Order: sequence, then C-alpha cells, then structure tokens
Amino acid sequence: MSIILKVVVLGCLVLASAKAGDVWFPADAVVDVTKPPYAVKPDDGVDDTEAIQRAITDNVDTGRMLFFPAGIYDVSRPLVSKDRDGKWRAHITFQGVGRDRTVLRLADRAAGFGDAKKPAAVLSTGSHWHEGDGLDGGGNKAFRNQFFDLTIDTGSGNPGAIGIAWAVSNQGTIKNATIRSGDGAGVAGISMRRKIPGPGLIKNVTVNGFDVGVDVGDIQYGVTIENVTLTGQRVAGIHTDQNLLHVRKLFSQNRVPAIVMTRLESGLTLLDSRLTGGAADALAIDSDGSVRLRDVTVDGYRPKSLRVRGVESTLVAGREFIAPAPIGAFAGAGALLPVEETPEPRACGRDDWIAVGARRDGEPDDTEAMRRAFSAGKRTVYFPLGRVYFLSDTIEVGASVERVAGMGSEISLGAAEAPFSNRAKPRPLFRVTGGEGAEPLFFDNMFFNAQYPGGVLFENDSPRDLVIRNSMGWVGGGGTRRSYRNTARATGRLFVEDVFLPGWEFTGQRVWARQFNPENWDSDGSEPQVTNRGGRLWVLGFKTEGAAPFLATTAGGTTELLGAYNYVSAAQPDPLPAGLVPYVIEDSTVALAFTAENFREHDYTVYIRETRDGRTIDWKGADLPPRNGRQGDRSFTVPLFTSGGELNGAGSR
Repeated sequence: MSIILKVVVLGCLVLASAKAGDVWFPADAVVDVTKPPYAVKPDDGVDDTEAIQRAITDNVDTGRMLFFPAGIYDVSRPLVSKDRDGKWRAHITFQGVGRDRTVLRLADRAAGFGDAKKPAAVLSTGSHWHEGDGLDGGGNKAFRNQFFDLTIDTGSGNPGAIGIAWAVSNQGTIKNATIRSGDGAGVAGISMRRKIPGPGLIKNVTVNGFDVGVDVGDIQYGVTIENVTLTGQRVAGIHTDQNLLHVRKLFSQNRVPAIVMTRLESGLTLLDSRLTGGAADALAIDSDGSVRLRDVTVDGYRPKSLRVRGVESTLVAGREFIAPAPIGAFAGAGALLPVEETPEPRACGRDDWIAVGARRDGEPDDTEAMRRAFSAGKRTVYFPLGRVYFLSDTIEVGASVERVAGMGSEISLGAAEAPFSNRAKPRPLFRVTGGEGAEPLFFDNMFFNAQYPGGVLFENDSPRDLVIRNSMGWVGGGGTRRSYRNTARATGRLFVEDVFLPGWEFTGQRVWARQFNPENWDSDGSEPQVTNRGGRLWVLGFKTEGAAPFLATTAGGTTELLGAYNYVSAAQPDPLPAGLVPYVIEDSTVALAFTAENFREHDYTVYIRETRDGRTIDWKGADLPPRNGRQGDRSFTVPLFTSGGELNGAGSR
C-alpha cells in the first residue's frame, strides 16, 4: 500500500516519494511523460530519447505542459519541437518538479555532439513553420516555448553540445532552471542564434560551463534576463551580435568577459549586478554597442574593465555609466522607482485545487461551469487540458481564489460577439473583486482567443496584489485591443511578467513589469498601447508593434522603462498616422531606455513629447542617437532619456 505524505509546497500536495518544494499538478492538467502512452522511466539508466521525443511530437503546437517527475532522464540524441510531419512547431512547455530533482542528461561522448563547429542542442524549440520559412526552426512565431523547474546536463565529452536552443517569440520563459556541462565543454548553455529571437524571459537560471553561457544572435527582438548566475564560461558569460539585452541581477564569476557585444546595433541595460573572478588582464564588459550600467560591481578584472566602442573606462562604484550620452535632464540621480520582486503563490494542498468542470444539460457554453469552480471556495482554479473553454459573460474572481491556472488551455469568446462588441463600454472577461487583506491573486499560463472589440481581459476592482504572468492571446478587433484596466479600488500592487497581451491602462497603480509585450499591430493610434495615469510603472524589457503611442504617462505618473524594442515597421497603417508620438509625457516624471527600429521610408516626426506646466518640448528623430552610428538613419537607440530637461536648442515648441 502506498503512503501519502501531506507535504505542502508551491501550489501542490506531493507524494511520499517527493520532497518539500517539489512542483505538482493534477493529472488532467498536464501530460505526465512517465504515464502511458509514453511510460518514460527515469533513474533506470535506459535511454529515454525515443519516448520523450514521441511525447514532444504528439503535444507540440497545443500549449500543453510536458511534466517530468523527479529523476534523471537519459538522452542520447537531440530532442526537437517538430510534429509528425517533421515540421517545426511552437506552443509547448517543459515542466519539471524542481531544478535539483528533474534532470535531462545527455550521454557522455554522444554521437553528433562532438564537433563545436557543428553544434547540436539537447532540446530545441522552434517557430511555427510555414511555406517559405527557413528549415532550422528560427522565426517570429515561436510563441509559448517554455522551460520550468529542471536541469539540462550536457554530460562530458560533448564539445559540440548546446543545452537549450531556444526559439521564442513574444511570450516564453526559462525559469528556475540549471544548464550545466559535466566537463565545462560545450558551445552554449542557452543559444538564441537562429532568426529573430525574442522577446522572452530568462529568470532564476544558472549556467555552468560552455564557451558562452547565453548566446543571442540577430538584430531583433531583445531578451530580458533577471537573477541569472553564470560560472565557468570559456569565451563569454553572455554574447550578442546586434540584439538587445535587458538585464537585472546578473551574477557572473568568470575569468573571461561577463558580457561581449560585437556590433554597433547591440544594446545593454545592466542593473544591480556583480561581475567577479576576472583575469587581471581581462575586460568585464566589451561592447561595440550602446550601454547603460547602474549599480554594477566589478572585481578581479583589470582596472579599466569596460570597453565601449573602442574606449576603455573604469567603472566607479555608485556612478552610472551611459554611452552614448544620455539626453534630457539626466543628473546622475539613479533609479526613479524602487524595485519589488514578483511574488510567488503560497503553498497549497491537493484539496485546494478545483477544475473547471463539464457543462450541464442545457448550458450552451462553459460560463456557468467556470462560475461554479470560482465560487467553490478553493484556492486554485485550473483549466484541464484537452478542450477549448467558451465564455459568454464576465467571471468574477473573489477573495477565496488565489490562483487561476490556465495550463495553456484556450479560453475563447467563440460566438459571444454581442456581449463583447461595445467599444465604448468594454466588458471584462475576468473581474477581480473583494480581497481586502487577501493573499495575492495569480493568473498563470493563460491563453485567450477573445477577438471582439468590446472586451477587456482583466478588470481589477480589488485592493489585493495581482500577478499576471506567462500568458498571451489574440485580443480585441479592428485595432481596439484591451487587456487590463483598474478601478479606484485597485490599490494593491500589480506584477506583469512574460506577457504578450495588448492594451493596458493603469490608473493610480503601482506596477512592476518584466518582459512586457503589449503590441497592437493593427491599431490606429487612437489609444496608447500602455497608459500610466497617475501611477508608478517600472518595466524591465518592453516590446511593441503597431501604431504609436507606445507608452503615455499622464496626471503626475512616474514611469521607469529599462530597455525596450519598438518595432516601428510593424504597424498596419502605411504611412504611419500623422501627428502620433511614441512616448507621451504630460506633467509626469519619466526615464526611458529604448531602441526604435524602422525599415520604412517614413517615420514619426516626434519620438518623445513632454508637456510640463503648459509648455511642450518635442524630441525628434534627429535628436536621438542612431542605432547603427549613421546619422540620418530611421532606427535609434536611446540608452537613457529623462524628463524635465531642455531640448538643447533643437526644435522645441
């Protein structure tokens, strides 16, 4: 007889064979690879490659989570995210129970991993392939490719090994993971060198060994990195050619440079980091691109440990380093806003979970089934895999619910066009209510198909803290796309992490966002993609497509934007609507670091418009540093703009 030990851990109740801290999910929420039809057996020393690959092939492009219980899984060949026809597909999550408990281990001296000039990855995700796309899995449709709570071990004697070849687009995370080489050899821990990688989030990750810890190629779309430890690299901790790095809490212990950037177009924002262990003659950071460093400590490297565009400098503790020079009112004041860490759900037991169940007789969709689940008094409401959930009215989420786990299942408005078509009075899909003194509420791994112009995904009418993370979807219609708004009762904190959803309106809220992608590609510019009205908004990693405004800060708000990629070319209106401005500041305080990329023949006349005490100052493209160093180009990199300054003689009005 098996004995159940009730150990409370993160979001679960675990079995006696597990340990405190292990992650657990209900059986109908995940695809457990140790169960039939895959029946993978960890810890038996037998090669698991074929069965794991079958699980990937059967479930790629579904959003499902492949769950790997504790143990060592033996791998001898590359695992690839391809379907039965051999085509690259996206939308798949690899979920372990803990980074020290679930290990995918490559065999020592495995065939195909011996040549560093022809590298192979233990795990490769891909972009959804269409006719005309490349054959290597790169592309801009690599949505929802995710890794959580596991270790990838590339073994020994595999100099051509890559831990994870990560294709990711708009939304995807590697979190709570270790990628390690058994003997230090290998090409890269995380490789993002295929076509146009990002945006994506790498968080709470350790990389041990390899030539490069994190290797990012191409010119689009940027990667957000937070709380990452790099040790034992042989060429560089992080390398990029032309791409953008938005980094906080990087801990590198290496004799080689912590960061190498080899092209003018590259950009780095680096905060709250420590780079140690360097050889006495080595640089800590070697960059041909733009750089902003704040609260970065360097130890062990040569005195002039920073080289930017050929000029060597000494990092001075407590002083920011910015190149090219900042614009606006910069006075070395440092951070505008304090940083707060994204919370995690508190522990709960198996009895605290409830599934959204089946429809009852006469129910035309899943609205009432959802209401039954959300009113049952359970702390976690989840959406079992295997079906689409159709919604036709607002679901209220009260104080008893602490977590809504979408599990990658689709939540669709289906035929419910009428109740979600009034643009002037948008109806929420989820309204957060009650909650005075309640625990934070989490929306996890949600996927929406809500393509009517009168909907808003989340309406926050509660004073509790709210976290929306690892979520994306197709929202709104006709250019009107709204994902979030809040009422005056929403006095708690809001955390947004790894989200690809358009249309956010914050009114008087305190917001911390990481890997925030609010793009609205077919907008006409009548509504900003993000509005901060009198609130406090901190963002690490921001990507937009569609017409400006990208971000408007009004009514005494404060916004600190730490690294952004604004894809100006990716807007449906052509030419761009006259008079629109990407960054709007009205009697507010703002610090911006962004890259604007434009391959069109026309551009916005003004990029930043600041109105203060009735006076307006315009910052035009000619006032901004060109991304590639060539004046007159229509792509710009601004390592730092701060509000409150003068235009230094260039075109104010």
